[in-house]
Amino acid sequence: MKGLGTEFRERLARGGTAIGCNVRFSRSAEIGPILAACGFSWMMLDFEHSPASPHLAYDIGLAAIRAGVLPLARPAGHSAQEIAGLLTNGALGLVVPHVDTPEQARAVAAAARFPPRGTLSVPGSLPHFGYGLSLAEACARFNEEVVVVAMIESGTALANLDAIAATPGIDGLFIGASDLLWDLGLPGQYAGPELRDAVRRVCAAARANGKFAGMGGPREEAVWRESLAAGMRMILTENDLSLLMRGARDRVAFFAQAAEEED
Repeated sequence: MKGLGTEFRERLARGGTAIGCNVRFSRSAEIGPILAACGFSWMMLDFEHSPASPHLAYDIGLAAIRAGVLPLARPAGHSAQEIAGLLTNGALGLVVPHVDTPEQARAVAAAARFPPRGTLSVPGSLPHFGYGLSLAEACARFNEEVVVVAMIESGTALANLDAIAATPGIDGLFIGASDLLWDLGLPGQYAGPELRDAVRRVCAAARANGKFAGMGGPREEAVWRESLAAGMRMILTENDLSLLMRGARDRVAFFAQAAEEED
């Protein structure tokens, strides 16, 4: 039976899109099933910009797997210890921030897999696939299912793009548009030619190496349309708070207008 990681990669290889949500503020294991009901296929447990504590990866990640949503974690950095704690406690992959060099890409790819394919320390148990497998079987399956995505967030990363894309064990390239634009001295210019060029280059590098391309950050629908046309397939829409606020504002606006119409 194919797992979520395999299905995710195959879906993108076929040209499909995978819609994800940045989980920054949710503290309940219900967020995975909620996102599944809304049509999301992956989530990013954000430990770089979130006040969440690592133990939440266990409850939220495992509930997401059971609901059919791929739980990826964004660690705060490249620490093998942090990566191990997230991956052996519920996450089934990584969206690794600030991967600027092929050396960094190789290190995080190795940190995300058990020997002989990597250096991830073997835990006492691995709950991602239920409890019917031996530890050896579960670790072998994990190595097949784990998804490792390198975030391209700087001019240095763009300069090393081809080498990062060619790194074994890196499954996809993901533009962190906000950090990239700030690094280029163009804060907030999501509709500018610089991001458009970065999208083109990242999509081309991903295709050339049999990998997928993704992005998060923009809100403008025109930017997303152009990016999808260029080959972006792993889409980080918004975070859970902004989605909640969008829906809340919509409801307030509706009832305010309805009340005015009654007057």
